[in-house]
This record gives sequence, structure tokens and C-alpha cells, in this order.
Amino acid sequence: MKPLLSLKIDFVFRILFTRDVEILKDLLNNVLGLRGGGRIASVEVKNPEILPEEIEKKFIVLDVRAVDDVGREHDIEMQVRKYENYPKRTLYYLCKMYGDQLKAGQDYLDLHPVVGIHFLDYSPFPDSGADDFHYRFALRDVRHPDVEFNDDLSLHVFDLPAIERIATEKQNDDLVEWLRFFNRANEEGEDEMQENYQNPMIHRAYDGLKALSADEKTRELAERRERALKDEVSSLNAARREGEKKGRKQTALRLLKMNLLSVDQIAEATGLEVHEVEGLKKSDKFGSA
Repeated sequence: MKPLLSLKIDFVFRILFTRDVEILKDLLNNVLGLRGGGRIASVEVKNPEILPEEIEKKFIVLDVRAVDDVGREHDIEMQVRKYENYPKRTLYYLCKMYGDQLKAGQDYLDLHPVVGIHFLDYSPFPDSGADDFHYRFALRDVRHPDVEFNDDLSLHVFDLPAIERIATEKQNDDLVEWLRFFNRANEEGEDEMQENYQNPMIHRAYDGLKALSADEKTRELAERRERALKDEVSSLNAARREGEKKGRKQTALRLLKMNLLSVDQIAEATGLEVHEVEGLKKSDKFGSA
């Protein structure tokens, strides 16, 4: 039997949660902390279709867009790659979702809250000093956090690697179980599922994942998507390295113009090869620097 597909592949995540809105409802209820009569009763997925040619496009976001029974709109994403412009892109999409609700002639009272729910397979705030796996952002006064402007724009960000470090194995909160499931779904067998998960909707999601993994067409598309994601990361890293090298060369040109250091010293200071610095010294760029 082939191993199960990873739920961290956004394509797989999207298919699973758009095909079975019952597990999507349960996930949303647990993320939002809704209990009892306040739980979401129904969900409509607004973007259920995925065209096969879409999955290999660079930098496409295969999110899940859903509206619940009281009109709140949700943008649910699974991300394995880190983008430097992630905060700006996220804010743009959420604000656009909010603004797109209002058609000509409608009143502002017709606007419904927009909720972003992002599961990230990396630590989004490594330099913050915070040690958490669930970050919640809202429009609040910076001096008086209890004073909320309104609840129309909010964002939940989950650090999936951190859940393994922070939450104890005995903690069986439904939300924690979902996050662990995202991390481990493709590695755990029937015995582990019975032992580690109490939420019946997670078992239902596991059965759905097994069905997806057994479908050859879905597996082929998932593997294509996974390759595309890896290619995106390689392209971004290559561009970053090229930018860094360009910056080092500009520094080397300035140092050559100052004529205070030897070629060897400049190479050591900038991390360039000696022949690269010598080439810059002979180039027209040096003469015009």
C-alpha cells in the first residue's frame, strides 16, 4: 500500500476540506472556539473547483474560501513555503474579500466579518520571542487591548512545527488534535489514530485522506503540485542568492574604488571568489564606479 498523501500539500488539503464540509465545519468551530448553540451549522465553499492546469502555476494560492450560516467569510490556507511578502499579501486578500462583499447600492451594514485561518509549516515570527502555536490578530487599541474597534477583520495564524514542541502528548483538545493531525496524518496508521485522536471528525478526515491517497489521478496531481511547490522554493532561493551576490559585488566595487584593500582582502570581506573580484577590477563597471 502506498503511503498516504500529506495534508501539508495545499492541493490535498483543499480537496479534502471542500469535498466534505462537515469536517470543514468542525475545523472552523474549533479554530474559532465556538461551542454549543454558537457553533457553525452550515458552510458553503465558494471556490470548490480546481483546474488541473492551475496546480503547477507559480505562486498560486490554493486556499479554501467558505461562508458560514451567519454570513462570515473565511479564507483557509495551508502553506509550506515562506514568502517575504506574506503579511502584505494576507492583508490584501482579507481586505479584498471584505470589500468585494459590497455591491453597488448596498449599505455598509451588509458587510460581514472576514476571518483568515492560515496553517503554516514554518515559524512565522521567529524573532518575536513569543513561544506559541496559535496567534490571533484583530483590530484593537494598542494601549487598551480590551477595546476592540470591531470584529469584522481577524486572522488566525498557526505555527504547525511549534505544536509538536509546546502541546503535551496528553493534551487532547480538539484544536490541538487537528493541528497534530495536519502534521502526522500521512505517517500514522489505524492503531495510532485510535489511540491519539478522540474527535470523530478527525477520523472521518483520515478516511477521506485514505480515499484520496488511493485515487491514482489525485495522487498524480498531488505529486505534480508538490514538485511545483519545491520548484517555487528553489526559484525564490535562487533569486535571493542572486540578489545577495549582486549586493556583494557592488560592495566589492566600492572597496576597489577606495583602493585601501587588496583583492584577497576584498574577496574575504565580501565572500566572493578572488577571480570574481579580479574580474570586477578589470571590468568597465570598476572604471565607472
